Amino acid sequence: MNKRKSYQISWSTIYSLGLLPAILVWGLAPSFEENIIIFTSILVGIVWVIISRFYINYPKGCGIIGWATGWAMIFSGGVQTILLLFKYHDMPIVLSFAPCIGAILYLFEYRNIRPLFCFQCVLKRGGIRERHLLGDFSRYEIHYVVRLTLIGAALVSLLTWTLFFVGIERQSPAGKYFYFYFPFGLSIAIIIFEVIRRALIQYLIEKHEKKIKRIRFTNNKNEGHMEYFFTVIRIMVISDGKIYLIYNDGDKNEINSGKGFDVPIHRYTDHSSTREDERSLARKIIQKELDIENPDLRHMTTTIVEDTYGQSGQYILFIPNEDQNKLNRYNGRWYTIEEITRLFHSNKLYPLFKESYARFYTIVNTARTYHSNGKRRYPIRGYKPAFSLQGVELLDIEFDDPVWLYVSRYNDDHILYRIDKWIQRLIARSKSSSNCCDA
Repeated sequence: MNKRKSYQISWSTIYSLGLLPAILVWGLAPSFEENIIIFTSILVGIVWVIISRFYINYPKGCGIIGWATGWAMIFSGGVQTILLLFKYHDMPIVLSFAPCIGAILYLFEYRNIRPLFCFQCVLKRGGIRERHLLGDFSRYEIHYVVRLTLIGAALVSLLTWTLFFVGIERQSPAGKYFYFYFPFGLSIAIIIFEVIRRALIQYLIEKHEKKIKRIRFTNNKNEGHMEYFFTVIRIMVISDGKIYLIYNDGDKNEINSGKGFDVPIHRYTDHSSTREDERSLARKIIQKELDIENPDLRHMTTTIVEDTYGQSGQYILFIPNEDQNKLNRYNGRWYTIEEITRLFHSNKLYPLFKESYARFYTIVNTARTYHSNGKRRYPIRGYKPAFSLQGVELLDIEFDDPVWLYVSRYNDDHILYRIDKWIQRLIARSKSSSNCCDA
């Protein structure tokens, strides 16, 4: 029997380890010249930003803390470089680093300014419900660690700037302690605290896992199959501006799965190792149950269900009006957008469907309002077309493309997007002017 546990504390689940480059720089700073520390900060920051983008490829990994740390090191290194050019020496790098990482984490947590890989993570792993009860719990834990790190950055910023204005020099004993060793020790303390917190969570997860194993053993009557792999196919059916829903009483084998109106097709099948295999399984289900030979099937997301050793593929099926009666085999009916909106706000939708519908709604609304580069489709600023399912099947978009979730937050109506575009135009204009003069 396989004794492998689906949940283990590993380096990829200790998100505060993203602070390690900053800890390294603070630890080395008292022993090296300022220009070497600045160069190291910028170089390590660039490398760390790149590494953080690939964190989602690791089980339960999240690179937000590393991403914020990397950019803070780049920005603070740039600020220190400018100060050196203007002959401002002996300014500890923590004076610029702590406010930078604090500002970045504040924008992430309270202004929803997030990198593209965050939206790739949502499509890859799903939302809270799609990750099941405990799942990889990163959606909960990363926000906790972000807020903890943000508090630490604010504390360090306030303390170090106060001491700097008081006149505590960088090379004095008090300066070395508060400018270097204090943030160094505080960062390590955050990591240790998270490790202890994860150990307690690990204990709770193991209790949950044992209960799930007992349920599987009871259902399968075969101890050798306590752990198995499977694929769940969930298909949302849309026709003539309506969605077909049935009532789902919930999964008795899943703790707190909830209940409510859900998609009509929710099938457990053999595990599929590739996206094409999964799509083929979905087509076979449609062909068998609805007798539709060439279904207009679109993939929305495939998430890993780590606590049950499987994966969940969510699809959208568009059918013509003449095939609507084929859904009569299910105990449900067609719902309009207005009805689904009321069910959504009254919490009468099945939690798993509620998450996928919210994602679908966001993607469709964004694709109809903006181009994939964030530019508006309409010249009227602030205008957004009313959400409708009419003509959704004609949209030339991929529903599983994370760019639409990114554009929903970062677009032509967002002030940071406009600032970014203004800077790009300014740079392009200066380059064009330079080329003209050179010619």
